[in-house]
Amino acid sequence: MKKIINRFLLLYLAGFAAGILCANLMLRAEGFQTSLLPVYFAGLSQRKIIEREVFAQLLWQRGSLFFFCGAVGLTAAAVPLVLAGLLWFGFLAGNLMCIFLLDYGLKGILAGIACFFPQLLFYVPGWFLAFFSAMEMGQKSWKRFKKGREDYRAYFFFLSVSGVLILLGIWLESYVNQRILLSVLGFLT
Repeated sequence: MKKIINRFLLLYLAGFAAGILCANLMLRAEGFQTSLLPVYFAGLSQRKIIEREVFAQLLWQRGSLFFFCGAVGLTAAAVPLVLAGLLWFGFLAGNLMCIFLLDYGLKGILAGIACFFPQLLFYVPGWFLAFFSAMEMGQKSWKRFKKGREDYRAYFFFLSVSGVLILLGIWLESYVNQRILLSVLGFLT
């Protein structure tokens, strides 16, 4: 288990570093601010946040990715999917943190962390469990091992637990995170 956690963490950190590098290269290539953060924050502060719409949109986005991961987890394609997913999540986090740092300086790191809190408390274990389950089943398919009834039961049990955790993360992101982010942005400006 520790070996898998280390591999997952290395892939995530490689994506994180690539996200930071990409944001810096874009800034140097363009020579000006390339992010949409000020536009987003200006619109966010001028209108009332509609949490139900945010929840529905996040449920559609994260839910479709979750069910896709669950379906692909039963095949040998789960191994490259998990690897690509960890790199992509790391890339997005690194890019976001770098953009906040470039736009707001050291105070921007606080805003970047606020973007991830509190839903990160549920997303990390939820996606880790989904990726771990998909990786285990995918490796059995990859190596052409026979999957028994117990394997499928365990897979769907852990997938269900990860689905509940991801759903809690979606709820926190849509109802709680918006308020935290607005208060942090009030502090920054």
